[in-house]
Amino acid sequence: MGNHRPHEKTCPNLPKDTLGTIELTRQARELLKEGKTEQAKAKFAQAKKLDANMVFGDELTD
Repeated sequence: MGNHRPHEKTCPNLPKDTLGTIELTRQARELLKEGKTEQAKAKFAQAKKLDANMVFGDELTD
């Protein structure tokens, strides 16, 4: 690492922003617990843009 070396992905098979996706999904689920459905939908949509291969928003189909 350092200023002279470009960032390299440790796990190239993982999506670009897996941690960001997980965090947005966590936030969305917290919003659902608070009854803030529309805000949760927006968070799930943001997460899906980062990684469309993950399942998001299953909680909203009840």
